[in-house]
Amino acid sequence: MASTREIRKRIRSVKNIAQITRALEASSASRVRRAQARVLASRAFAEKAWEILLNVQNAGGQGAALHPLLTPRSEVRKIKIVLVTSDRGLAGAFNTNIIRVARRFAERLNMPVEWVAVGRKGRDSLIRAGQSLAAEFSDISQEPTLATIMPVARLVMDDFLAGNVDEVFVAYTDYVNTLTQRPVVSRLLPLIPYQTSDQVAAEYIKNAPQVSTGGRDYEYEPNPAAILDEIVPRFTQLQLYQALLESQASEHSARMVAMRNASDNAAGLIEDLTLVYNKARQAGITNEILDIVGGAQALQASIDAEAEQILQAHRLAIAEQPRAKHANPLTTEQMGGEPHTAVAVAEAEASDDLTKLEGIGKKMSKALKDAGFNTFAKVAAASETDLRAAIHAAGMNFSPSLPTWARQAEYAARGDWDGLKAYQDQLNAGREQ
Repeated sequence: MASTREIRKRIRSVKNIAQITRALEASSASRVRRAQARVLASRAFAEKAWEILLNVQNAGGQGAALHPLLTPRSEVRKIKIVLVTSDRGLAGAFNTNIIRVARRFAERLNMPVEWVAVGRKGRDSLIRAGQSLAAEFSDISQEPTLATIMPVARLVMDDFLAGNVDEVFVAYTDYVNTLTQRPVVSRLLPLIPYQTSDQVAAEYIKNAPQVSTGGRDYEYEPNPAAILDEIVPRFTQLQLYQALLESQASEHSARMVAMRNASDNAAGLIEDLTLVYNKARQAGITNEILDIVGGAQALQASIDAEAEQILQAHRLAIAEQPRAKHANPLTTEQMGGEPHTAVAVAEAEASDDLTKLEGIGKKMSKALKDAGFNTFAKVAAASETDLRAAIHAAGMNFSPSLPTWARQAEYAARGDWDGLKAYQDQLNAGREQ
């Protein structure tokens, strides 16, 4: 299991990503409304213009060449495809779908294909795939006009009129609604419906608008050639412009939906990671408590063992010490009290003032005398372990100057008070420097 620190870092990263996705969702939501308004406002006009071109073509009769952009080639040797994608990603499968459909359609044609990329994503995909890229247009305005698409329209029309290509298709994403966008391919030049016997390729072709059967007689002023030379290039440019509007509306809708799904997924992931983090934190707290309890038990066992050793040493020291013989054996009557009172008085007269040793106060002196160390000679002869056991038995533990008591007692037992003072002057807080 990952550590709590790693899980916290991951939760923080997911929260930062969620903030980005929510910001992109809000941005796309504001843009998609404007893009929808533009595409719906121009769709009816573009379809009606396409219908007019079809009526003009049909009114000319079979074999009549009303305009070069309306005339199909008898033999198709080379094709140009205008691929409309976005400049940015984070739009779900928007770019992937239209690129896949365009390339599959090109493969079904079984002839040389030249590409024109509108959008960086399509350009990058075509370059990675090693396709023949004739031109690329990027950084398209989010509010395009007819002038925005003019360079692309001029390029494909010039190539078609010059005979460099025999057919021109435009692959883009047709906007249906906010949740549905359909990648399609439409023939741009010549401006007539595309028909093919390949059922797979036909699935990618956008259906032509319904053509009305009435009102197909047109009067041209000043003449048909002048009128068609003016309106056919404009209608061709209009079809490209409508494809760009459809693609932008689809892009913003796809990005808004994708970012909304990403934000929802981030919220769910944060909940899951928070649950994992709480479990890891609780497991860590439990392990720490177990460590503390185990350490406390081990320390208590060590303390008990040490106390038992000290108690045994103290008992042995008491048992080995000879009874003090007093030089003035007074009777009970002479002492004026009970027998134990007489013994206490005799021991008090025979003991030394241990407080003259640095580090021994009244309480410490009483503890030593209770343990049998009532003279300087006994203190000088005692070991450090015996002295420490004596003060521990009295409930006192802190005695930093204890290691020097024996040597101080040696000076006092000899009556060398000057030597004792000189030695005590060398001590630092009761300890040897």
